Parts: sequence; C-alpha cells; structure tokens
Amino acid sequence: MKPIKNAIVTPFVIMITVFPLITLLLFNLSVKYYLDRNARTELRGVVKTMEGVVKKELPDIRNTASANLAAPFAKLYRALRSSQLAANTEMLFYSQNQELFSPLRDGYISGSFINNQLLKRLSGKLPSMEDNQVYTIRIGGDKYFVLSYPITNAGSPAVVFVSHGDKEIALVRFINLILISIMLIGALLAVWLAHRLSLRITRPVSELCRLTRDIGSGDFSAPLQTSNHDILELHMLKQSIGEMSAQLVTYDKSQKAFLQNASHELKTPLMSIQGYAEGVINGVLPDVKHASQIIHSESQRLGKLVEELLTLSRIESQTYSKELSQVDLGNILKEYVQRLGGLAAKHQCELALVLPNKPVYVPADDTLLSQAVINIVSNCLRYAKSTVRITLLEDENSAVIRLEDDGDGIPEADLPHIFERFYKGKGGNFGLGLAIAKSAVEFMGGSIRAGNGQTGAVFEITLSSSPG
Repeated sequence: MKPIKNAIVTPFVIMITVFPLITLLLFNLSVKYYLDRNARTELRGVVKTMEGVVKKELPDIRNTASANLAAPFAKLYRALRSSQLAANTEMLFYSQNQELFSPLRDGYISGSFINNQLLKRLSGKLPSMEDNQVYTIRIGGDKYFVLSYPITNAGSPAVVFVSHGDKEIALVRFINLILISIMLIGALLAVWLAHRLSLRITRPVSELCRLTRDIGSGDFSAPLQTSNHDILELHMLKQSIGEMSAQLVTYDKSQKAFLQNASHELKTPLMSIQGYAEGVINGVLPDVKHASQIIHSESQRLGKLVEELLTLSRIESQTYSKELSQVDLGNILKEYVQRLGGLAAKHQCELALVLPNKPVYVPADDTLLSQAVINIVSNCLRYAKSTVRITLLEDENSAVIRLEDDGDGIPEADLPHIFERFYKGKGGNFGLGLAIAKSAVEFMGGSIRAGNGQTGAVFEITLSSSPG
C-alpha cells in the first residue's frame, strides 16, 4: 500500500514529465519540418535571384564555351559573394567532368562553412542529382541543403548552391533549452505543490487516525482539532467523527446507567426473595404461607423484569428475527383489547376501541406490535381516571394508532425522557415498558411520540400502510 504522499506526488511527477516530453518531441518534429521547408524555399529564392544576376551581369554566359567559363564564374562568384544573398549560402562551380574549377577551390574552402568532407560528399552525390531539386546532406550534427543549377544551355557545367542549416539547428537547440528549463521548473513546482497538497491531506488524516484510535480504546475525550484551512470533505469527516464520538459518549453513559439501573431493579426482588427464604429456612417467620406468597410474587416480578430486559436487548442488538407480515390492524387491535380486559377491570377503567369502516393493513410483527400497544395501554390504565381510548386512523400511506387516557397527563419535565430505559415517572413500574414500545415500533420501521391532549396523555404509533 502506498502512503497518501506518494499517491499524490507520483502522478504529478509523471504528468509533469511525460506530457512535456511528448510536447517537446512533437514540437521538435514540427519546427524541423517547418524550418526545412523554409530553408528549401529560401534556397530556391536565392537561385531565382541568381538567374536575374546572371542575365544582368553576364548575359552571354549560357552561350560561352565550357573552356572559357573560368573568368565568368569568378566574376559571378564575386558579385554574388558581395551581395546579401550569400549570407548563408555558398556556390560551387563544377566543370563538365564534375570537378571544382581550380582557381576557385581555395577561395571556397577558406572563410566559409564548406569543408573537404562536404566537398567529398557533394562529388559523390552530384552525378545522381537532378537540376533544380533540393537535397539534404547530413554530416555529424550539421545539415546542408543542396541544389544543382545548370549554367549553360547544354546542362553542364553547373553551379551547386549549398546552404547551411546552422540557424535552424541553433534555433531548435535554443527552443529546446527553453522548453527543458520550463519543464524542469514545472516539475520542481509540481513536486512542491504536490508535497504541500499531500501535507494538507495527510496531516488531518493522521489526526483523524489518532482520534479514531483514541475512540476505539474508549477515550472519548480526545480533542478534535479543526481549522478554516481544512479541505471541506475532511472537515465534514472530522465533524462526523466528532458527532459519532458524542453519540458514543451518550451511548456509553446510557449503557453504564442501564447496568446500574438493571442491577438495582434485579437486586430489590432478589433481596426480598432471599430474606423471606432465609426466614423460612431458619424458622423465624411464623406465617410460612405469607412468606411463600411474597417469594412467589417477587419471583414473578423478577421474571417479568428479566423478560423485558431480554426483549429490549434483542431488539436493540438487532438479534430479533425481523419477519414482518401483512396484518389487519382492526382485527389485531380487537384481540389486544380482549387480552387487556382483565387489567382494565382491575383498574376499574373502560377500554374504548374506535376503528375505521374499512380494513387497514400494515407490515408488522405481531409479537412486537402487541408489546408496544399493550405496554402503552397498561401505562395509560395506570394513570387513567375512567377511560382509555384506542383509535385507528389512516393517513395517506400510513396508519396511526392513537392511545389516550383521561388522566392528569404527562408532566412537562418527564416528556423528554418518557421513552428512556429505567426512567420512571410518578407511579412507574420498571421504567422499561415505554422504552420497549419505542424500540419495537422503530424496529418495524415506524415511529412513536408522546404528548398531552385535552384530557390526558396521548401516544401515537405510526406505521406504513399498504393495500390488502
């Protein structure tokens, strides 16, 4: 695995190196093609101008015998040599047997770019050269453009015009030097920028790694350092981790409180059972039957508490088998009311069920739904004066089970904590019933809320409905 720094710097270096090299290659090819074509055009221009000079200065040269051309050639050479045309061009006069005229040979070699190696290559190439065609000769790093022009009507002897490509070579080298310098500067700048960019990323990422390690080890108090110069996505990630840390702190506290409350709730009936059992064993309690009844009731209370704890644990740990099926809420609520009839009679209250005219179907788990409804109704019966009303409503794509009593309502101080585990209001039992109801409804994809109506407490369970 590559570190972030290498993953960022390497592509930058490759990009800033490969692309300029390709550009440099293509540029060199384009420039050389253009300069070659331009040099050939200039050489042809020199030849065309030379024709005018010949007609003006030596009008009879084409009719002069080959043996008498030495003097006219010398005059022509001096005329063109003194003009601006020969700045980068030399003229070589060859006889019919394709040899340089002796009187001029030394003059061409001295003070010009013509050298013996070039003359040797020209002598070998001259027999195959066509008139007025430009040829290229390369010697080492030098390039020459050559054109053969017939002086006499017979086509021989001839003048060979030679231009040196030194300006082209110098220009290409100069441009290459500039481009290479730019490429090196760009590469250094790219590496520097990539290094700075990688630091802007690796530093906060390293900070996040440290933070997550601390959170993983249980240290939720590790400070989260933020800066206005942070990258937006990393800043958002920091905020998300900070929110996660805060949630973990809350969850850790709730778990500790849960264990403390559970231990306390379990300890109370256990101590009662243990105390009466020891009294029976030691014979200090004369009324054994009464002691046995207390042990039995406390055992039932303890069993109910353990059952509620297990239910809540299975739901919140996602180990509960989530198998939702289509149920008719009207029929299922009728069944719940029948099951709660005895409890309502015990509290001397009436259960009123209000159902719509048509069936309402929802995907639900009967066991979870019954726990949610029965726990809430049981809570309502505990505080109701005479009636607990259960109303089934259908609102667009959802079904609402409204449960309300005619008691004194929920105190405002208790409303924010009503669904917390082990939170008991006045007259509460274990403080688990409403927590189980909330977890069960949310496990089925629904929602639950609590508030106060005109006559007492109001609970609403909302589930997504579907056609039957």
